[in-house]
Amino acid sequence: MNRAVLFVVLLACLCPAGTPLFAQTLTTAQTHEDLQFLKRKLDLLHPGMGYYTPKARMEFLYDSLYNNLTSRVDYLTFYHHLSPLITALKDGHTNLNHRRNFINKTTHFVPFYIRQADGNYFISHNVSDNTTLQRGTELLSINGRSVTTIHRELMTADHAGSDGDNLTGRQQWSLTQFADYYAAQFGSVDSVQIQYRLQGDTAVRQTRLRCPTATAFKDTLARRYEDMNHGPANLSVRMVDNLSRTAVLRVSTFMGPKKYDPFQWAFKRRLKRAFREIHQQGVENLIVDIQNNGGGAVVNSARLLQYWLPKSFTVMDHEQMKPAARHELVSRWNPFSALNFSLRYKSDASGSFMSRSAKGKFRPNRSLAFRGNLYFLMNGASFSASTSVLAKTLDAGIGTFVGEASGGAYWGDFAGHFKFVTLPNSHLQVRIPLKKLTHAVTASRANGFTVEPDFEVSRSYEDLLTNRDYLLQYTVGLIKQGITARKSLRDTVNRPLQASR
Repeated sequence: MNRAVLFVVLLACLCPAGTPLFAQTLTTAQTHEDLQFLKRKLDLLHPGMGYYTPKARMEFLYDSLYNNLTSRVDYLTFYHHLSPLITALKDGHTNLNHRRNFINKTTHFVPFYIRQADGNYFISHNVSDNTTLQRGTELLSINGRSVTTIHRELMTADHAGSDGDNLTGRQQWSLTQFADYYAAQFGSVDSVQIQYRLQGDTAVRQTRLRCPTATAFKDTLARRYEDMNHGPANLSVRMVDNLSRTAVLRVSTFMGPKKYDPFQWAFKRRLKRAFREIHQQGVENLIVDIQNNGGGAVVNSARLLQYWLPKSFTVMDHEQMKPAARHELVSRWNPFSALNFSLRYKSDASGSFMSRSAKGKFRPNRSLAFRGNLYFLMNGASFSASTSVLAKTLDAGIGTFVGEASGGAYWGDFAGHFKFVTLPNSHLQVRIPLKKLTHAVTASRANGFTVEPDFEVSRSYEDLLTNRDYLLQYTVGLIKQGITARKSLRDTVNRPLQASR
């Protein structure tokens, strides 16, 4: 009997006829083993245990979750049961993910994306068969539950992209990826019953919508919405106002375009081309758009900062790992990994490991340095390396920030290297960061726990209807009025000012 046939036979023995694999239940002993396994890995590896939530509170929560597992549970119920232990860390880089193939090509997704405007929820992208649900249709409920309640549940269940008690990251990601979040929380759904109001109509209507697979969802999305197909490329530059010499630099990610590029040379080359173009066009006001930039390589965030920070700088003050993290970076199959680890890290008095190169300095790019007015478009999904750029710029007393608070903390985050663990019975997967990365910034220069906007701007219903880039429009208005939150580098260095004209 070959292995494929044997696997099918085993599944047939383990799963009752007609029962999906992921509907199978876990015994109390299995769930206890998974929970113990996860807690042990977190204690050994996660550098933020006890940082945002006190250790005593984490222990109490763990005991409560463990003791409440007293009977068999199905897979999705256990996923929900485990979620509070991960979210209690309040770490945007620590993720609880489903087992492989829970989300697959047969999974059906709710057929729309939604956005908030003026305190309500509206369909922004509709891929259902019902084409009357145009952009701006107010969505009231799904399967009898209010959208407000569902959104609150999605935000509570997944802390990805938000550090500490910050809400902006969770709000952004759970809406921009609403269909994905809904499937992760509730599983595949063949159809949904919705209540809604059409644009300009007060009547509450109700209908049932069929839910497409991922392939059908993407195909319809690409066909109906051109804005999903032709967004600005990463590190692209475009003039938006010739009179004021204003340009936008779009930075959508801090990862380079090549799949294998360990030194990120491709990103460095594209960045240089972008600032050469900015220099050649005589840009005086540069808008750096890092909305929905979830991060990437720290070295690339430093490379961006080289074009406006006036002095040599470091991004991180220090990088620290727990002792057990060494075993994740040193492989017995690679005889050079131990030597490489010794060259890159040193132990401290507590037995933890500190990076030897964390305080490596980056020198400003003198030839293409930008010395005009800097403006940043930011939202809650500006996270990780994006927050590093914002924090270092704020610390230098440069720039005007427009939008909403970033998803990451001003002080730093838990990231760098990651360990992906798979629980032995449920096969749920957890991403655990191995490093505590502390920004090289002065605490007194913070304007909040995250990097807060100087001008807080939110989407209006009219913005939603017209698909208007409302942050860009608002910022161009500030530039035309000569309004900045801090002086340009031509006028002053490292001296934060109040809003001025």
